[in-house]
Amino acid sequence: MKVLNLHGYHASAENSVCRALRKHGYDVVSPEIDYDAQSPKEILTTLLNLYVSENCEAVAGSSMGGFFAIQAAAVKQCPAVLINPCLHAWEMDFINRDFALEYVELFSNLSKLNLEKTFAIIGEKDDVIKSHDFVKYLLGLEHCVLIPNGGHPGSSLPLDEIFEDYGEEFFAINSEDC
Repeated sequence: MKVLNLHGYHASAENSVCRALRKHGYDVVSPEIDYDAQSPKEILTTLLNLYVSENCEAVAGSSMGGFFAIQAAAVKQCPAVLINPCLHAWEMDFINRDFALEYVELFSNLSKLNLEKTFAIIGEKDDVIKSHDFVKYLLGLEHCVLIPNGGHPGSSLPLDEIFEDYGEEFFAINSEDC
């Protein structure tokens, strides 16, 4: 299965999520994204075009990449795994204020999200993202893997073990009708 992996703000495309997915046999497309260079709408359009052109079947996203992963999942009705997702991106102090309203506008796409195809991995000691309670509420605890001592970076989470234990549930069983 081919997964579009979206890294976090100022992070690397070859992040811990990318490595864990590849280790477990997934074909991963992981583009470099400069979240400061384009507007959120332009980024989403680019990522949706990449999803289609690369024949992706699912999406994964970390932190700021989680915002765009859930957007892609809502638009494409595909499975998604969000790792410490930044769903309230407009609240982050590093966001270009000119883009804040676009983030809010894009947030409305979540009304189209197929909750049965969306999972989150959350480090409960994440000191960067403050909206994880919303993620737990939105997806339901049955769609969240909570890591009590996990922090914000994917490297602080046992991703290898999680993809080993849950990988097929996250992606394979829900991809047939994308």
